[in-house]
Amino acid sequence: MAEISQYKTPFRIFAALIGWAAVFIQYVDVLMSGEHANIFAATLYYFGYFTILTNILATLALTAPFLAPTTKLHRFFEKPAVRAAIALYIFVVAAVYHTMLARLWQPKGIQLVTDISFHTIMPALYLLDWFFFAPKRPMRFGHIPYWIIFPFLYGVFTIIRGALSGVYPYPFMNITELGMAAVLINMAGFTAFYAVGGAAFIGLGRLLSKSNERDTP
Repeated sequence: MAEISQYKTPFRIFAALIGWAAVFIQYVDVLMSGEHANIFAATLYYFGYFTILTNILATLALTAPFLAPTTKLHRFFEKPAVRAAIALYIFVVAAVYHTMLARLWQPKGIQLVTDISFHTIMPALYLLDWFFFAPKRPMRFGHIPYWIIFPFLYGVFTIIRGALSGVYPYPFMNITELGMAAVLINMAGFTAFYAVGGAAFIGLGRLLSKSNERDTP
């Protein structure tokens, strides 16, 4: 993969621009929709989606390498375990959307554009970046419990927020319709999925790292 490294910078610039454009456009669309009482309510609604948070993480990871190496943001997002964790999150975003959620609504106009960006284009771009350009060592299976923290905390936040407001961003987290027991079972299932997916990404990362070492003269 050594010869492809020359494309890393233009690829990341291109992907980051798409990511930030989608995040900004969707936020403005939410603010202008008139469906929320004020800016605070609209902002809380917008950032209440795991999809949005994960796309922001992915876009930050694509942007951070262009910052000064001394910055905390650069150092954090250059860590192999961090980049792999985000790859796992955005893979889950795409997989869950296309297998469970896409059939539940028919976006149009700007929403269709950002929907495709968040659930198809950005996952593909970030996973390609991780596959070809991201460092893969060191990564350990011991990282998996730490990778689960972010989606777990998101699940807890969503349950608390839903109990207070009645708003649930995803149907499989809707306690009002499913009940607490079913939602907790869903959370446990997703936690297991993240654990298995994390192990798969770590295993794949190790294979890619060894292959790259063999190809390096």
